[in-house]
Amino acid sequence: MPVKWKKKFKPESVLEKIAKTRTRNPDGKGSSFSGWDLDYCLPSLHTMLDFPDVARNMDHASLIWKAVAYDPENLTKDSFLKALNEQLSAELSRREEKFHVLTSISIENRISLASITVEGVRLQFCGDSYPPRYVKNRKEKIEENRIPVSESPLSYMRVIAAVVAKTPALALTSALRSIDIYRALWCLFCNTQMEIFGQAWIPINAVRLGAIHTIHNPSGKSTGDEFWFEPHHPLKDAYKPRDLAIIRRRVAAALKKIDGCPYREALIAALLLFVHALDEWNQTTAFIRLWSALERLASPGHGDYDAVVRRCSFLWSDVEFAVQTLEHLREYRNGFIHAGTESTNAKTYCFQLQQQFRALMLFHIGSVGRFDSLQEANAFLDLPPDSSALKHMSKTISLAKRFRDSA
Repeated sequence: MPVKWKKKFKPESVLEKIAKTRTRNPDGKGSSFSGWDLDYCLPSLHTMLDFPDVARNMDHASLIWKAVAYDPENLTKDSFLKALNEQLSAELSRREEKFHVLTSISIENRISLASITVEGVRLQFCGDSYPPRYVKNRKEKIEENRIPVSESPLSYMRVIAAVVAKTPALALTSALRSIDIYRALWCLFCNTQMEIFGQAWIPINAVRLGAIHTIHNPSGKSTGDEFWFEPHHPLKDAYKPRDLAIIRRRVAAALKKIDGCPYREALIAALLLFVHALDEWNQTTAFIRLWSALERLASPGHGDYDAVVRRCSFLWSDVEFAVQTLEHLREYRNGFIHAGTESTNAKTYCFQLQQQFRALMLFHIGSVGRFDSLQEANAFLDLPPDSSALKHMSKTISLAKRFRDSA
């Protein structure tokens, strides 16, 4: 599938603005640009484009820049799209290589975790240190680039993610996605449900990503200049679960269930939104992002807040209490979005919203095999929670079935 323009956009004016700043190089290879218009316009072009699934983990910004620079014509709507698809094809034709991404997660490194494969990425847990063949190269890379963050605490679990990818950047994207899915499930089962004493700026997630990520060949040698780090990284003590065997079983079982779900991508998207939300130190930001995770399952693509409240409250024994809690959270969300209203209780609201997300996610994981689509699952959650109403509805449906059978 090629890259396409999204139907509601008209990119001609943006491309025309870029074209006025572009000078083709004399050798016909690439271009130079004057002023700031290119930097201003490229994000707009990105939004206007619909990339296929095969390009999901690619560096879209780089592809767009190359297409703008190497378009041999005059940056028309059609010529740019042709150049962009040529860049995509060239990237897809590159030979895949094996990469090892080194990072860490905030699980106590003295516990034993078996290697696990998530979305084709093999995660190996190395305790308090990486194998010797990586150590020197990683240390040199960090020191050479004067990375403005500290290495993760010694108590964190070191992780090696083995990836097959076309570029180091794609390897990092795939590795971190798989690690985030894995730790999202840990957080689903291990995050604190409420906090009486604590610091508002410490993220809620029990299992967080380490501060620095480096990429190596399987031999241990670094791949070049590529390294990444987390610029805003409040330190958190390493997490040590009380019931490690139970957590490991739950995480493994959940991964297996999710892999067999017909709407797997929706569950994965919601899990990633959830774990990234509660990585945040700003609790209002965390709340808004976590609401998006809830919405991704309860009202995908619509933002129907009544549906979110109705579907989430269906899962609780005390439906009315759940409705009032969700309406309170909805009120806070709307107050911030429309008026910028913040609260010193934002972290408490995050804990309340986390309970709602957890219940919804566990419902979907536990219901694998019952529904063929997310829409079908949500139709189930739209049913009335009152048992007498359900009984009356069942009677009406049985009557309608007999009527149709006899027609």
